[in-house]
Amino acid sequence: MPDFLKIVVLGALLALSSRPVIAKDQDTVAPVVFDCWEPERTFKRCAATGPDGRPRLKRSYLARLRYDRGGLASVLLFNGTDKRKAQWFYVRRGVIPVPVESMDNGPDYFEDGLARSRVGGKIGYIDRKLNLVIAATYDGAYPFKDGVAVVCTACTIVYDRNVSEGERSWYEGGQWGRIDRRGRVVSPFRSWETYQRLEFN
Repeated sequence: MPDFLKIVVLGALLALSSRPVIAKDQDTVAPVVFDCWEPERTFKRCAATGPDGRPRLKRSYLARLRYDRGGLASVLLFNGTDKRKAQWFYVRRGVIPVPVESMDNGPDYFEDGLARSRVGGKIGYIDRKLNLVIAATYDGAYPFKDGVAVVCTACTIVYDRNVSEGERSWYEGGQWGRIDRRGRVVSPFRSWETYQRLEFN
């Protein structure tokens, strides 16, 4: 009888010690699956989030993308259950897709060789190799023009509710300044009100 009790107690201890492992496995988040939109059609289940939470395109879909001369392609990913949360990405073979801001209902243009990219809720700038070359530290940012970009911190995006088609938005509030292509501040940050006065007077 004592041997039988030892086996029961040992079995109970093993069962209890394995519960946290089982619970942890059940808490694992399932990957989010995305559809890909192109002007001609929508491709279902073309991408899913990887272990780091960033989307990975299926090889079959990567093979059909139209890459430009520089080896870049763009794709709009959205979750089939919530199409309002669509996000543009630039894609390069062998590189994880990189999110970019929208411009004229498409992916942000490369102006002066740089495009805006949102990382962790902040905006920085990527080059055509999809490297983040200006750290994502801004709450708002505009495309580069003539070697400088207007950026802001503690600002918020405002959408024009009167526009029924397309996208029209701008930033308000916070502190505004200009940076060069290396991310250096070239005009001091000022309040939104002061910046507006200086810019338009």
